[in-house]
Amino acid sequence: MATPPPVWPVHLEARYVRALASEWRRFNQFQLKGALRPPTFELIDSTTQLGRWQLGTRTIAIARSLVHRQPWGVVAEVLRHEIAHQYAHEVLGAIDETAHGPAFRQVCARLGIDARAAGLPAPSEADARVHRRVEKLLALAGSDNRHEAEAAMAEARRLLLVHNLGAPPQSYGWRHLGAPSGRIQPWRKQLGALLGEHFFVETIWVRTYVVAADAWRSMLEICGTPGNVETAAWVHDWLIETAERLWLQERGTLGLAGASEHAHYLGGVVRGFSERLRKGALKCKKEGLVWVGDPGVTAFLGERHGRMRMVSYSVPRGGAATAAGLAQGRALIMHRPVHGTTGGSGKLLGVKGPTG
Repeated sequence: MATPPPVWPVHLEARYVRALASEWRRFNQFQLKGALRPPTFELIDSTTQLGRWQLGTRTIAIARSLVHRQPWGVVAEVLRHEIAHQYAHEVLGAIDETAHGPAFRQVCARLGIDARAAGLPAPSEADARVHRRVEKLLALAGSDNRHEAEAAMAEARRLLLVHNLGAPPQSYGWRHLGAPSGRIQPWRKQLGALLGEHFFVETIWVRTYVVAADAWRSMLEICGTPGNVETAAWVHDWLIETAERLWLQERGTLGLAGASEHAHYLGGVVRGFSERLRKGALKCKKEGLVWVGDPGVTAFLGERHGRMRMVSYSVPRGGAATAAGLAQGRALIMHRPVHGTTGGSGKLLGVKGPTG
């Protein structure tokens, strides 16, 4: 007996179509300078395509299975792929070319869009080898022997630094981390800054659609080589899990309670761990190992998001809660999370399958 097709919540369809149109307008305005005319948007039942651009009807169609099952960042990436098709046809006039011909690939290269019809980026073999070695070192960082654990963590970060200093240019990917948020708490901004400073990725806060609330929220996006994105993603999850566990252990003893002190404590842990990482970076600097950034990933970030603005933020002091978190953060030893996975989404996880 054939498996019946899934039944999608009809009442959410209008929300998704509005969100797709909003995402399209934003991309057209900021990255294409208004070069395109709005198309029609529709959701389709397809098991072979995630998205499709139809020139004759000027329609961008997105699969229902995609919008109902995948995070918005993945949906938006498929939409960008279809916008590239629209641009190649309507602006560059590449009507006689194949769907993924030179004009389309040119648009994708200029805008940081994955031009492939199927599949997702994977680390290079050299990249993968290094990160496997890092994983083994961080497994040692879970040792009960503190000296051994500290040495393992330091060597893992040094290995990543040496690898990135000598790595040739390669493909870049992205991932969204954490949960969508209306107001970004300072400790989350600190965590994003920590990843950018110490783990060879670029970070940016982007908007994402939450269908349940029918609202746009903010989310942390990281960009970098596939291996570095993977590492930064699990550092993000590990640090949050660790900080939350320490809060549960300490709040009763220290007499801390409430959302404000909770946020101050987490901020203290993040700041303390960042200070610890800076000490390790200073030691590497004395050895002549200095990371000055990767122009390729900076360019990739600019291609993906067009005009960007820097936003400063203040870090609340928080009194006893911050001090307690700082002390714990300065003593933290990073090691591979037990689950070995991250909760992020993006082009290193995402959905596999052909797009139009």
